[in-house]
Amino acid sequence: MLPRDKSDTTSSKSPTSKPEHSAGLDTPIQFVKGVGPKLGAVFNSRDISTVRDLFQFFPRGYEDRSQSKNIEGLQDGVKATLTVRVLGSRSIPIQKLGRSLFEVRCTDLASSGTLSLKWFHMPRGLDRRMISGTQFVVTGKVKDFQGRKEIVHPEITWGTVLEEAKVEGNSANVGRIVPIYVELEGVPSRTLRKVLWEALEKFGHEVPEDLPTHLTARHGLPSAAAAVRALHFPPEEVGTDLNALIEFDTPAHRRLIYDEFFKFEYLMLRQKLNVERSSALAFGHQGGVDGVKGLISEMPFKLTRGQLNAIREVLDDLKQPHPMNRLVQGDVGSGKTAVAFLTAACVIAEGDQVALMAPTEILAEQHFFNLKKLWGEKIPAVLLTGKATTAERNRVLKQLSAGQPLLVIGTHALLEDWLVFPNLSYVLIDEQHRFGVEQRRILRNKGSRVDPASGKSILPHSLILTATPIPRTLALTAFADLMVSTISELPPGRSPIKTRVVRDASQRTQAYDLIRNELAQGRQAYFIFPLVNDSEAEGFTHLKSAVAQAEHLAQEIFPGYRVGLLHGQMRPEQKAVVMEQFKLGEVKVLVSTTVVEVGVDVPNATVIAIEHAERFGLSQLHQLRGRVGRGQHQSYCLLFAAQARGGTVGERLDVLEQTQDGFKIAEADLEIRGPGEFLGTRQAGSLPFRLGNLVRDRDLLVQARDDAMQVIKDDPDLKDAANRSLKDYFIREGEKQFGRLGTF
Repeated sequence: MLPRDKSDTTSSKSPTSKPEHSAGLDTPIQFVKGVGPKLGAVFNSRDISTVRDLFQFFPRGYEDRSQSKNIEGLQDGVKATLTVRVLGSRSIPIQKLGRSLFEVRCTDLASSGTLSLKWFHMPRGLDRRMISGTQFVVTGKVKDFQGRKEIVHPEITWGTVLEEAKVEGNSANVGRIVPIYVELEGVPSRTLRKVLWEALEKFGHEVPEDLPTHLTARHGLPSAAAAVRALHFPPEEVGTDLNALIEFDTPAHRRLIYDEFFKFEYLMLRQKLNVERSSALAFGHQGGVDGVKGLISEMPFKLTRGQLNAIREVLDDLKQPHPMNRLVQGDVGSGKTAVAFLTAACVIAEGDQVALMAPTEILAEQHFFNLKKLWGEKIPAVLLTGKATTAERNRVLKQLSAGQPLLVIGTHALLEDWLVFPNLSYVLIDEQHRFGVEQRRILRNKGSRVDPASGKSILPHSLILTATPIPRTLALTAFADLMVSTISELPPGRSPIKTRVVRDASQRTQAYDLIRNELAQGRQAYFIFPLVNDSEAEGFTHLKSAVAQAEHLAQEIFPGYRVGLLHGQMRPEQKAVVMEQFKLGEVKVLVSTTVVEVGVDVPNATVIAIEHAERFGLSQLHQLRGRVGRGQHQSYCLLFAAQARGGTVGERLDVLEQTQDGFKIAEADLEIRGPGEFLGTRQAGSLPFRLGNLVRDRDLLVQARDDAMQVIKDDPDLKDAANRSLKDYFIREGEKQFGRLGTF
């Protein structure tokens, strides 16, 4: 058990005491000693409602308060802990603020100098305690002020000296390695530590051992209860290695990180198993595959080996009587949509319906026109976007309700209640990170029905497309329930895009000259800006906007060339007109926001210039770069960025100068920006890792996934006694997680 703090040895049975019947880790936070209803309400507002929540509020770092400093050795800007004795105190009026500053002069036990402690907001009753001779432990950041050392708003521990605390281990706040938490407004750090100390003493032994003991024993990991305790209050033998604690590299950290990864992987693989146990209609046995081969032979270009492999993998999945759940990933321009169209043709040829959902109208229209250009009416298809008229909607609905085999290409309009698919057997989603889990689920559920032939409930097959290559660690986590096909090569004829980072005025002048030269040769250019209009919001006032800069570029930089403007706030018909003018070559310079990130295909455009490139993720910049390099001429990507401060911006953008390999860029982006860049904002929370880091802890992730796969393989229903603890966890918490995990 954790030793008690001597200052908290008294107890009383107040109305806020915990009920006699123990709720264990589900005990409401207000019943933990030292909390009560008032502080409990503050904890609740910070999403800490139970003891379990409290234990899972892990430290973000650690601080060594085990060694006492002398005043003469204190350094400006460095945090320190020392035992002091009060010499005197005073209030200093501050007329400008209309209040007083409270100052306490003190010395250390060796009388090596004097130190001022200052409070601009003095805690109630503090002045009465600061009498001459009083001793206490103080912690805070030291500051040199007019040649004197001071600490403003220090943290104080009463009734002890540091040396006693270290020997007796009787404090949560001094005499040890102390945990540092994310600030909780209304809960002082010392109070939080004290509450955790008390909770661990009373409930720490109840932390469940959810994982099979044969796994934790194999990897030499401590118990979950010991790990939770050691993370919050590292024992002395661990606390001596402060760097290991800060780097999250102690046995306790590794145990709980492995715990997070294993549970996540197990749930995702279990979900994958559930899909494999579900039923779906099989396709490819009644002439659909031969139809696909015929369409391939009619194409005006040869498919790459990666495309053919992906098509084969998808068609093999479609032949199975359970739902396909596959991701096709490939770099910008690798030909993923051709894979989608051709595999959809297999389902349509055998009489059923297919839906392809794209995130923007521009992209949906691009897909529809490309399909018609390649195969005409040989793949029956319709386009359905938000601007469709009532007559167009009724026409689509009539075709579907009649059971006609059809590919419906659209945007979020596909999710609307009025659109009913009687025979939806194949769902395609392009740029999946643009959609939330619930949106993808709605579309899939439009194909959930009872098969009249077998009487079984069936689900549609699903295929996800992404031009943002998925780093391996994300493929093992957020997409663990998917099979993955990768198209690694580009279609023949694509030339590498020359990428340059533009940082100063002279480089900008050279960049403008390059663009003028391209325009003079009849080529076209994109200019991308992060904002639609100028912003007055703090932190954004320096950013250039598309609307303001379109006029500047037209009048001052490229006079004589027609400049067009495109952004998401324009009406659909306005956007369509501008895009058509750009495709026809009437508009020479297209000023836009990232609305052109996907779906715009203008082979004559050879330059893309991106302003404030440092504000974009690498993968998004790579996506934008893919708008050029689609024709026979050399293309360029110009990244206008602020001059690098400290090298960080430069290092990031240098990655794009050095490589066009989307997979290398994706790995770099994961390390720099985390998983949100790949998952999208709606889904970023679906990786519930409080401690685990996909980059830092990659080896543990792979280890946990391998172990979870082995458990699924050996004991899919958790019938073995050795897996009883995992089964209890799954019943208690695991099934609740299914609704927010996974791709579907």
